[in-house]
Amino acid sequence: MDKQHIPEDLIKRYLNGTATEEEKALVETWHLQDFVKSITAPDEEEITQVHAQMRQAIERHATPIRKLSPWYRIAAAASILLFLSVGGYFLLHKHPVQQVAVLKPGTFKNDALPGNKAYLTLSNGKQIAVTSLSAGQIKANTDAQVQKAANGEVIYHAVVNNEAALVYNTFTVPRGGGKHEIKLADGTLAVLDAESSIRFPVAFTGKERRVTITGQVYFEVVHNNQQPFYVNAGNQTIEDIGTHFNVNAFDGTIKTTLIEGSVKVNGALLKPGQQAIELPDGTLNIFNNIDEEEVLAWKNDLFKFGDNTSLQTVMNQLSRWYDMDIVYQGTGKTYHFGGDMPRYSKLSDVLKILAYNGVQFSVDGKKIIVYQ
Repeated sequence: MDKQHIPEDLIKRYLNGTATEEEKALVETWHLQDFVKSITAPDEEEITQVHAQMRQAIERHATPIRKLSPWYRIAAAASILLFLSVGGYFLLHKHPVQQVAVLKPGTFKNDALPGNKAYLTLSNGKQIAVTSLSAGQIKANTDAQVQKAANGEVIYHAVVNNEAALVYNTFTVPRGGGKHEIKLADGTLAVLDAESSIRFPVAFTGKERRVTITGQVYFEVVHNNQQPFYVNAGNQTIEDIGTHFNVNAFDGTIKTTLIEGSVKVNGALLKPGQQAIELPDGTLNIFNNIDEEEVLAWKNDLFKFGDNTSLQTVMNQLSRWYDMDIVYQGTGKTYHFGGDMPRYSKLSDVLKILAYNGVQFSVDGKKIIVYQ
């Protein structure tokens, strides 16, 4: 939004303190964008003074215009909050701010939004597109009652028969499919990231409960001493001992992060705040004091990158979330990122934020081209 498109009534509400948080973000970011265009990072004194400068500039430049529609205001506020989230982080952490072409001119041919797809594959091979169903009963197996809740969660209610053989279903979220939840027959909650799956028995009988996953899944396990819960991810086996934990099996390594309770990873006991990383060669390393907010950001609908997150790590996440292929061109210059932004944002908004670090992008169909 330029200087001629700031509503006069919005300026007045900002100045008299009655504006909503979204409206404040909209007004302040209009001036913040001018502030961050300098080619050098601001010092602390400049950051301290920026708010006062914004208010003064608002009073100088306010002009009346037509009222914005409610949907436009909502979309604008979401975009502005996205800008503040990452732009503010870069300011406060003094990352160099460069004047760059955010997206290569004329090459941003389409935009993308996160998808909403999930599939249930039954024991007979039949596949059900869960997201296309209305809330209510799902015709799945005679061994279980399956429902779709109003919030989209898939819920299994087991018809227990300890003499019956195990019957398996698979819940899959494809690349670009969003985030989805399933509650297993024992009450255990599994939250799946895009490009992830979980294979599970429709009813847990016998001496143990065992599931197999791909991709990234967050678990809240209902503990049962008489029936331990196991997660298989690649060659790694995770044993629950009453816990909440996250398993990330993307990008050639398996990262198990304990949030609450305790688990064993290939026999090694973890404590809350620890992460076990298994490398492709089978080496297992355990790390302490893990940033749980960063680990669970995906579950909380955020992209969150710790200091020095690599460009490749960022682009891998975007590839899965938006169902895009990544192509790198150039010399292979190294870029690092830090900050967070809403996951349910347009791809173009995310790329514009990332471009403040100097990297350039273009989008052609289902392909993001990264110019290093």
